[in-house]
Amino acid sequence: MKKLLKPFVVLVSKMKYSMKFAVVSFLFLIPIAILLYTFITANMAELRENEDDHYGIERVTEVMPLMLQVQQHRGLMNGYLNGNESAKSKIEARQAEIADTISQLNQQLEASKTPDSMKKWEEVQEAWEALRSSGGTMKPDENFQQHSLLIENIRQLMMSISDETGLSLSNDISIYYFMNMLVEELPQLIENSAVIRGLGNGTLSSGQLADDTRIELLLAEAQTYSALESLEKSLDNIIRETDSLDEELAVKAEAAVKSTKSYLSVLDQEILGAESFTVKPEEFFDFGTATIQVANELYGLSYNELNRLLDQQRSTLQSYISFMMIMTAAVLILVTLFYTAFYSNVIDTVRTLKIRAEEMASGDFSKDIRVNTKDELSDVSQAMILMQQDMNRIFGQNQQISDRTAASSEELMAISQESTQAMQQIAASVQDVSEGTDLQQRTIGEVSTAMNEMSLGISRIAEAASEVSDVAIQASESAAQGDEQLAETVQQMKSIKQTQEQSAQVIAKLDDHSAEIGKIIQAVMAITQQTKLLSLNANIEASRAGEAGRGFSVVAKEIGKLAEETAQSGQVISGLLNDIRGLVEEAVAAMLKMQQETDQGIDTIDKSKRMIDRILENIQVVSEQIQEVSASSEELSAEMEEVTASIAEVALISEKTSGEAGTMAAAAQQQLASMEEIQASSEELRDLSQQLQEDLSKFKLKA
Repeated sequence: MKKLLKPFVVLVSKMKYSMKFAVVSFLFLIPIAILLYTFITANMAELRENEDDHYGIERVTEVMPLMLQVQQHRGLMNGYLNGNESAKSKIEARQAEIADTISQLNQQLEASKTPDSMKKWEEVQEAWEALRSSGGTMKPDENFQQHSLLIENIRQLMMSISDETGLSLSNDISIYYFMNMLVEELPQLIENSAVIRGLGNGTLSSGQLADDTRIELLLAEAQTYSALESLEKSLDNIIRETDSLDEELAVKAEAAVKSTKSYLSVLDQEILGAESFTVKPEEFFDFGTATIQVANELYGLSYNELNRLLDQQRSTLQSYISFMMIMTAAVLILVTLFYTAFYSNVIDTVRTLKIRAEEMASGDFSKDIRVNTKDELSDVSQAMILMQQDMNRIFGQNQQISDRTAASSEELMAISQESTQAMQQIAASVQDVSEGTDLQQRTIGEVSTAMNEMSLGISRIAEAASEVSDVAIQASESAAQGDEQLAETVQQMKSIKQTQEQSAQVIAKLDDHSAEIGKIIQAVMAITQQTKLLSLNANIEASRAGEAGRGFSVVAKEIGKLAEETAQSGQVISGLLNDIRGLVEEAVAAMLKMQQETDQGIDTIDKSKRMIDRILENIQVVSEQIQEVSASSEELSAEMEEVTASIAEVALISEKTSGEAGTMAAAAQQQLASMEEIQASSEELRDLSQQLQEDLSKFKLKA
């Protein structure tokens, strides 16, 4: 079926609605025009047939008087030739009447409508002229026979006119039986009565009934009874088929039948069954003429009734044609009005949908779609309404998401700025720690040098006890200096420890901020994912809308691109945050380790300070314990070696702390650079969010 419709679908798809309606209307009008033409042609043909029937029955009726006149002439001539001299004047009168009738028929008959009948008419005229000119010299039987042949030619002329005009082919039963009465049955009945009248008149005039004449009279009588029977059947059929038959016609038909039967009864009694003739020829002739006159009156009434039926048929046909033409015109007008209304409704609906689609393509989703139709276009409008509702919902959610994204990007940028400032503080603190460790290293170097000198001094004490007093004084001074230096070292180590604790707190805060940034990035990633899904849904809805949704598809693709770029930026930021958190964790570990080593250095310095204090006390009591100088010097030398070793260890720790502080400073610088990248990405995210808001602000959404 689709293959069959494909070429028509292709053809129709290239047309506008006006052309489609014009083509469909033209195709519908073709069979309507053909049917209307066929209907009009058929009914006009029936009207022409009706007119031909009128023409035929008028011509037949006009020929009928000629037949009656010839029949009378035949009877009069038969009586005249058989010895009735009184009939001569009547014969001449009939001949004059026949001449007038022939003259009238020459004017009334048309060769164009009845060409074959015109030939028969010419034969009738020739036969009459021959009979008129030589009839008086013929024998009665020959003259009667020539008259009968002429009358038969006249009857054939009547039937020829009936056939040529289509009167004998009528489909109407009543008209057909009336035609049969007027063309065949009544003329046959009248002819038989006229034959009986003529033969009877001749027989009565001659006073003899020849055997041939008897046979002819018996044959004519039998034919008359047969004609009466046919006439009665036709009348019964006419009465049965005709609703409003003229009552006078029925009465006249009954009178004609009764008169004919009475005439036949007279024939039987006065001629065929009589031993001698008692009736006069004129009386029998007049009786026959009266019978024929009654039949002729029935003929006239039948002619009038047939004309009435033909007029009624013509009026019915004309009314039917007029009714059908009016109905056809009314239907065509209604069809035209419906087609025009249908076209107007479709065009208005399409125009409304087009205008609304253009408004939605320009971003206006705030108006409802209203179409005044319940056909398939209403389904399109419902689909557009659903699309509008979905696009309202999608763009509303996108606007909310863009607002949240913009707010999050602003918050992220603020956090990144704060984190950058914190990292700058951390970098400054780490730089201070690095400088403190350098100072600590230099101080420890000085302490180490002093301890080496103290060791040399103790060695000198061991070598020269005499110089104990001077050395003790110097040792006391050195010990006092060492004590002060150790106190300074302890203070510096505590400052380093405080700086380390501050650095640890800043790094912990940085770690917390990094975690918050990570959560924000995750929220941004979730939002971008949702934005991508919404963009995909918008693309799907726009694809369903077809051409009307192309504008939405472009906007949805741009939103999808923005969401993709946002997701990529979020991933970059997330990677940077992961790197920062890794560096923060390394810095925290390094700070913890440096704190432990600082605590150990403080303990060692405290121990050294206690030792120096003890040395100072020993120096103070050196005078009192001079005896024990050697032993004490050896013990002090051993302890000084331990102190020297501890100081060396502290120097190593300070050196390591200085290296770790440098590493932490480098890490802080790297983290600062990462935070600057985060800040740049957050600014880019803010710009993208602002662009997304600007794009979404172009759409007018329904509240």
